[in-house]
Amino acid sequence: MVYSAGTAGLETTLVRTSKKAFTLIELLVVIAIIAILAAILFPVFAQAKEAAKKTSMLSNTKQSGTSVLLYTGDNDDNFPTFTLIGPDGHQDSGPPNYEFASIPAGWGANIVNQERDGSFWINAVHPYSKNYDIFGDKTLNTYTTGFDYSTSPGSLPVTSLAGNGLLNNWSASAINSPSKLPLAMWTNGKEQYRGYGYTPIYMRCSGTGPCRFNPSGPAQANNGVGAGSRQDTYEFTFNPQNDTTWVIGEGLHYVATDSSARFVKTPKEGTNTGNYNLAGYIYSTTAQGVSIPGGNLDTPLRCVSSSAGYAYMSFFRPDSSFAYGFGKTTDQQPCN
Repeated sequence: MVYSAGTAGLETTLVRTSKKAFTLIELLVVIAIIAILAAILFPVFAQAKEAAKKTSMLSNTKQSGTSVLLYTGDNDDNFPTFTLIGPDGHQDSGPPNYEFASIPAGWGANIVNQERDGSFWINAVHPYSKNYDIFGDKTLNTYTTGFDYSTSPGSLPVTSLAGNGLLNNWSASAINSPSKLPLAMWTNGKEQYRGYGYTPIYMRCSGTGPCRFNPSGPAQANNGVGAGSRQDTYEFTFNPQNDTTWVIGEGLHYVATDSSARFVKTPKEGTNTGNYNLAGYIYSTTAQGVSIPGGNLDTPLRCVSSSAGYAYMSFFRPDSSFAYGFGKTTDQQPCN
């Protein structure tokens, strides 16, 4: 209220002022506009967040490849050991042992395998990477079933990035397609391991002697497994729910042997009819009998060494030209 005195001295005029409020309709319109903006912007924010994660993972993948190439420069141009090799030359990574390398080498009770685990690629290149974090990702699922952590520190690193087991001690100058051949790839799916490292891409060797890729011979000893089996050089994740190539977004990253890194979009399901940038021939939305949110690499790309020869995983072969010849083993496509 405002009071004003008139010229007569005694006359007083009373002036009332008032403020107009929002009506219910106006309020509902404002709320509707906010809701529309939120519906438009939230997906954009989610995409931006995913893009940032992809960029971070791409950077880490690139760094891992660079650290390996620095290692080769000091080790006669040879790659490190991507799988665990026992004293007799037998590979311990795959069946029936399924042994993991301790990361870092020799913690706790794993001291007995310190020398062996020290040669595992993540440990071997640590003087160059200076960082274990680039081999794992906090958004993945940590698998600890069956591991004894009774004597372990609480700050053990987690790893998921897997090396190409066909490159065990292979010469970096003996690669046919350096810009295409995977050096390391997130083939452990959404699974990572605290205090350990694992390589699901390996040579299935039996007996004694060096377990390494041999371009002039069979991919691996038969060992009761036919050439058409998935188990020749590729393994499932340990938790079926993690067995997907949709590690981030709708694909995964890999770094090639020339240290170039890229993101590869993979199918949710279906058959690969000629995309040689993919590791799989058939993708599925189920893995080991369970439904998964993304594409499972159900059948790896393969070729054969001869019309009745053993199967190779063409996408991981050091001598692959990545030309026509990929497919299912039963297609009997020759390796190119």
